Amino acid sequence: MITVSDVKQYLYCPKIIYFDHVLHIPKPPDQKLQTGIEMHDSITAKEKRRKGAIFYDPELDQAEKMFRVEMESSTLGLRGVLDYLVRTNREVIPVDYKFGQSHKGSIHLNHKYQLAAYALLVEESFKTIVRRGFIHYSRDQKNVQIDFGDEIRRRTLKMIEKIAQIIEDEIEPAGTRNSARCIDCEYRKYCVGNILPKPHTEK
Repeated sequence: MITVSDVKQYLYCPKIIYFDHVLHIPKPPDQKLQTGIEMHDSITAKEKRRKGAIFYDPELDQAEKMFRVEMESSTLGLRGVLDYLVRTNREVIPVDYKFGQSHKGSIHLNHKYQLAAYALLVEESFKTIVRRGFIHYSRDQKNVQIDFGDEIRRRTLKMIEKIAQIIEDEIEPAGTRNSARCIDCEYRKYCVGNILPKPHTEK
């Protein structure tokens, strides 16, 4: 079973799935990860003090709030722990926290589909339809709303299938076309000579 984080990693570079799930290369200690955990705890503490979910939408002042929501779907072959779930009598809204900053006020592509994967899990776990979600970027304090339609669901399901196929076939996929992503990659030493020259343009 894959994780929601795998969807984010697949879009960043498909090789990460291979190194992690097929070769089982251990990840080195990551200071960014520890910083991210501390950031999550800080944002959660603030959100618990706020009235409803008005930080994201003033109309959500009476919303119920759930934190660190664990979900798993054998149908999707997917599991994950959502940072924050907002519930009203009209809608259920997934919220994901990010330590970095937004892309000029917009969402990063891999974060968009990671949130979409969470939305699929929420829909199955809570027997509902998710129409929107939010990414909170802590560095620039941006809340970016994502609307979920049929196309984003279709693309997300396709990515989940591709990730599962990489793991099942145990065949190393092509890497990212954005060589800038390779500079600080924890798997870089296993990937020499496999960087493609053109920037990644998937939307």
